[in-house]
Amino acid sequence: MKIYSSSDLYNRQVQEQASEAFLANCIDKDAYKKILSAHVSRLYTPNYFIRMAMGLLTMVAVLFSAGLFALIFYSSKSGGFIALFMIFALICYISLELFVKKKFYYNAGIDNILMVSAITFFICVFYVDDFNNQNIIVSFIMIFASLWMCLRFADAFMAMMAYISLFVFVFLLYSKLGDKAIATAPLVMMALSVIVYFISASLSKNEKLFFYRDCSKAVLILTLLGFYACGNYFVVKELSASMFDLPAESPVPFGWLLWMFTFLIPVGYITFGVMKKDMLFVRTGLGLIAASVFTVRYYYDIMPAEGLMLMAGIVLIAVSYILIKLLRTPKLGFSFEKTERTDKGLLNVEALIIAQTFGKHADTKTGVEFGGGSGGGGGDDNDFFPVDDDTPGATPPAPYSFAFDSCADALKAYRERLPEAIEL
Repeated sequence: MKIYSSSDLYNRQVQEQASEAFLANCIDKDAYKKILSAHVSRLYTPNYFIRMAMGLLTMVAVLFSAGLFALIFYSSKSGGFIALFMIFALICYISLELFVKKKFYYNAGIDNILMVSAITFFICVFYVDDFNNQNIIVSFIMIFASLWMCLRFADAFMAMMAYISLFVFVFLLYSKLGDKAIATAPLVMMALSVIVYFISASLSKNEKLFFYRDCSKAVLILTLLGFYACGNYFVVKELSASMFDLPAESPVPFGWLLWMFTFLIPVGYITFGVMKKDMLFVRTGLGLIAASVFTVRYYYDIMPAEGLMLMAGIVLIAVSYILIKLLRTPKLGFSFEKTERTDKGLLNVEALIIAQTFGKHADTKTGVEFGGGSGGGGGDDNDFFPVDDDTPGATPPAPYSFAFDSCADALKAYRERLPEAIEL
């Protein structure tokens, strides 16, 4: 289903892990070069500045081309716009497929803009004319369109769009059920965020979906933010007033509960993150504390906003200074120093790094070959790596299965060299 070769994606992951190990002084320069030379990836991902420049040029090309065609084939009938949007959606998608297959672009800017453009033109088709339940139908279609782009191109942004579309679809559909549904909609959407979080967390641990872990992580961040937004008093009150034409003075259903969520959710995130040593929860909770403070400031004029921001800045600087001094020596699993954590999903990549560190040279094979060693022709001198799944006649091996001499001892030694602390 994915357009990229498994070998290219895997070799890219190997290179990234090797870079992390090299920067952490876990392997030397020679071993690092051996890994890079043995695992070459054809995927092209330039630096951020080149990526932004290429994306900007692609955006200009798409917009100018669409504007030119709109002027040439302008028609006052809605059917003309529908045809124009459909044609440009197909052009953008076909161009995306060709660029990725021929140039191996992977988050290079061009492919990202073409992906967004194809989705945008496709969705514009449904907004040319008005019809009943338009937003519900469009959000439902958007779920599958974004999900296809995510699965096809392993794109994290499209995974986020799929979640947002699902969020909007469920909210609009549930709101149609009446006043009681509108009153309980925040609680239902919080429940949806929890469900999607556990599904994404489960998928991120699935080895078969190894190449979609960035997509899962992006969705996890959105679920945490969505869970808080649905429980934030300001978001619920203002959104209800704008969408359902409620008076500004009208009380919010379960207002007391929303005020509790506004303050307890950030604290809960931080507490859970500290207990589980998960910096995603810690950083999200710290950011949402500021949102909670400004929610109170919006409804209660405790002090001028400038003074509030000044005090908040002083407190953050003081806390940061204390933590930097305190955590220069790792405590309770946290450290100020930059460290790298081992990822359970990349144990086989670690084994590869270990093999290179201990002098093994990896040769890419297209299958299992017997011979070598000192056991009468049945030795294990040949390592076993994934082959390009596009190679004719090649049978891809089991995902990430390797055979290394003394791998258990080497893995133990490698783990002892990695700090157990994580970066705060």
